[in-house]
Amino acid sequence: MSMKYTFEITIAGCSTDCLHCYVDGGPAPTMPYEDYLLCINKLKPVLDGINGDIAVTLGNEIFNHPRIKDIVRETYSLIPEYFTLKEVGINTTGISMMKMHRDERDELIDTLVDAGARSACLTIHGNEEHHNEVVRNKIAYKSLKKAADYFNSYGIELFISIMLNKYVVEDWNEIMDFLNDVPNYGAFVVVPLYMPTDRLREFQKIRAEYDDCMKLEGRLRQLGIDEDEFFNTVESYNERAVLDLVKNGFDYKKAEEQCPNWVFLNISKELDLYYGNAGARTRLIGNLKTSSTEELINEIGKLKPNYDYSAFYDLDKLPSVDLILERIQPLRTNYVYPNVASCLYSWFDLCSIPSIIKK
Repeated sequence: MSMKYTFEITIAGCSTDCLHCYVDGGPAPTMPYEDYLLCINKLKPVLDGINGDIAVTLGNEIFNHPRIKDIVRETYSLIPEYFTLKEVGINTTGISMMKMHRDERDELIDTLVDAGARSACLTIHGNEEHHNEVVRNKIAYKSLKKAADYFNSYGIELFISIMLNKYVVEDWNEIMDFLNDVPNYGAFVVVPLYMPTDRLREFQKIRAEYDDCMKLEGRLRQLGIDEDEFFNTVESYNERAVLDLVKNGFDYKKAEEQCPNWVFLNISKELDLYYGNAGARTRLIGNLKTSSTEELINEIGKLKPNYDYSAFYDLDKLPSVDLILERIQPLRTNYVYPNVASCLYSWFDLCSIPSIIKK
């Protein structure tokens, strides 16, 4: 099976500091434009020398970079076969984008469309008060609405992601009002994953539980959302269901063998190449300034998939699931997760089991 590689280049910080997100976002310096040019020119022969399905993405909030228009043009010109705008579209909070002058914003969207972008996705976390609380930005909700109106006026296909939490259930009618006011090509519900990071530990206080999710029964189809798919996730990956699934034994390594053949790498603003996503980096591979093309190709070729499990933990040091269950029972919550792995990671945290993520 062919290996899939995703290289995320962190060119700027975020306008928000979202509780649900594992990325170590928030306001941060931008990557100097000259360094970015050095990065992609050094990266191209590395990508050409790797066997596999390769994608390059830009993070965190691309609209925060003052030279983003030039960055998109140069990237699409140099590595169009690896640049993923056509597949992933424009993902934004809308905050920085809506602070731009209209002419500047239009020129940037033209550039993104020329580079393959056909759609945009905005994420909502609740009503105005709760949305702003979750993303930790006081103008986030108003910016979201303005961005939605702008994308629609521009002819960009707009999708809305509803990030599941207790507030979403509580504020469902207001979310429906928002979606009814905003023409879109579709809405979908995302169950946030769990990773052993401080931000996601804090998110647990508003993570939706099984009983919260059941209050949405019969309401999702009003938005054209597949309720069978959503409630299959709810029934399969609530804590009590996962406990029943693993109580007779669970092999971490066998579970990992079922994960996608996918390697995630991150390039920092200092051009350090890391094994792991932004916010979940586990090992330094090299540096785009100082490492040779051959060194980088060789090191990347040695990497194993880091989709789950060993992406965050030393599997040989993990206690058995039996021991984990002894420590966490009786369950005090029945949180809902998108998969078994996320649930287990939350239990590892309850047991104070350290991850291998670099601080």
